[in-house]
Formats: sequence, structure tokens, C-alpha cells
Amino acid sequence: MSGATVQPRPHGLGIAVVFDWALTAQLTTQALASATHNLGFSPNPGVIVGGLVAAVGLFALGEGMRRGIPALRPVQIGLMVLITLIGIVSLVMLVTGQFSGSLLFTTAIELGYAPWLVWRLLDRETAAWFATARGRGRAPHVSGWQWVAVLAAWAIVWGVAVAWVESL
Repeated sequence: MSGATVQPRPHGLGIAVVFDWALTAQLTTQALASATHNLGFSPNPGVIVGGLVAAVGLFALGEGMRRGIPALRPVQIGLMVLITLIGIVSLVMLVTGQFSGSLLFTTAIELGYAPWLVWRLLDRETAAWFATARGRGRAPHVSGWQWVAVLAAWAIVWGVAVAWVESL
């Protein structure tokens, strides 16, 4: 027996970071589309400024989660609960005949990833990791430039894809 203590692991952290950064990419894409009259958007200063401000906040949330800032875990959980509730409303819209491919796609994301993330972020081991990390987190699969590049690439692909699908 070695006497080494097992460190807690943050379950769902990488997906939470990708989710936040994908929302960042989506909102940035939609703001730029509005500014350039693309993806069916008309130039709208509210969409542009609001989208970019929200994107900055979501990027910061994702980065704070990646670093293990304990105060951001309940914020992330609250955001995922809100997105889950939006997904339930979207599902009701689909069931009542307001079908569209983009609504189906976003509803699948809202009801697939968001509730799963709530469950994983509420895990005791995840809470313990945030308590010990205190903003200095070095969790595997979210630390190091290679993993950050992987997370960012996934986020950009998903964010731009959602922005494009919502324009259909």
C-alpha cells in the first residue's frame, strides 16, 4: 500500500468548457453574421453588441470552469438548468407541430448535453475537485496547450455549426 491519496476528478468538466466555448463561437458567429448581413441576419446593433457581450461572458465562464474556480460551478449548473428548461419548451414546440430541422437539432443539444452536465457537475467528486482546485485546477483533458486546442477546436466547430443550422 503506497499511502498516496487519490485526488478527486472533475466529471463533465471538459464538456462544460466545450459547451460554454461553443456558445461563445455561436454568438460570435451570429453577431458577425448580423454585422455582415449573412446567415439570414439583418444588421442589428442589439444582436451584434448583445451577442459579443454574452460571448465574452461565456468564454470567461468556460475558462473559469477549466481552471476550477469554485464559485463558477453553481453558475454553470444554473446555466445548464436554464438550457434544459429551454429544451423542454423546444420539445413542446416540436410535439405541437412547430417542426423545423434547426429546432430539432438545438433541442437535441439542449436536452442531451445540458441535463447530463447538471448531473455530472453535481457529483460529489466534482465538487471536491473544485474545492481543492480553487482556481488552480490542472485536471487532465482540460489542461495543457494541446487539450486547450482540442477543446477550442471542438467548440468552434459546434458553435459555428449551431449558428449555421439555426439560420436554415
